[in-house]
Amino acid sequence: MKAAEQRNEIEQQALERSNQLTDELVASDVLVLAAPMYNFAIPSTLKAWLDHVLRAGVTFKYGETGPQGLLTGKRAYVLTARGGIYAGSSLDHQEPYLRQVLGFVGIHDVTFIHAEGLNMGGDFLEKGLNQAKAKLAQVA
Repeated sequence: MKAAEQRNEIEQQALERSNQLTDELVASDVLVLAAPMYNFAIPSTLKAWLDHVLRAGVTFKYGETGPQGLLTGKRAYVLTARGGIYAGSSLDHQEPYLRQVLGFVGIHDVTFIHAEGLNMGGDFLEKGLNQAKAKLAQVA
């Protein structure tokens, strides 16, 4: 948000990295995210990427009726890996959060493919992988 002449070298480098990531997202038609569940939510690295690409005036803007996403017409696929079974439960902060932030920038066509129960072993592991593979085959 600082004027160019007020940025120090580190701030300028951060802006250049943010511009690179944002330009890549803006130019894409389809977004594919791989998001393991860490402590019921997304990894910090994915959060950092979102912090770089959710930019006022670039990927969203504020209007008279509130925020408006500028990345309409894009599709997103989110592949998750989860140790337990969380889809649809109150412990799943990952999918609702990602739906909200992607929708905030105008990406509403979001498909989640969850591989769940991966740390539960045996049948849970096999079932979770098979369900994820089947869903992936449907959308691929």
